Amino acid sequence: MLKSLTLLSIMLVIVSITIPTQGQKIDWSPTKTTVRVSNDMGTNVNMHCKSSDDDLGSRVLAQGQYTEWPFRANIRGTTLYSCVFNWSGMTKNVVIYDAKKDEDVCITKC
Repeated sequence: MLKSLTLLSIMLVIVSITIPTQGQKIDWSPTKTTVRVSNDMGTNVNMHCKSSDDDLGSRVLAQGQYTEWPFRANIRGTTLYSCVFNWSGMTKNVVIYDAKKDEDVCITKC
């Protein structure tokens, strides 16, 4: 009986540690992936990137510049980053990282 209660107590402690509180994110992936977006368009490019959890904001990338950000994919494999690019009157929405397709390809850099 005492052994069962001890085991139950240990399990409750583990569960309470691993369940995020409201507004808290927990990274589950053992490795961080870094996504790099570079501008080789020959003109300035306005970009706004985000995931369902993180809004990375808007930036202007001049020709030859890049931006990058590290993250850990979530345990459900649903991590997805997309960016809206604007240049020379054109607008394009691009999925930059989709864990379902990229997790095995982009181990640490993408």
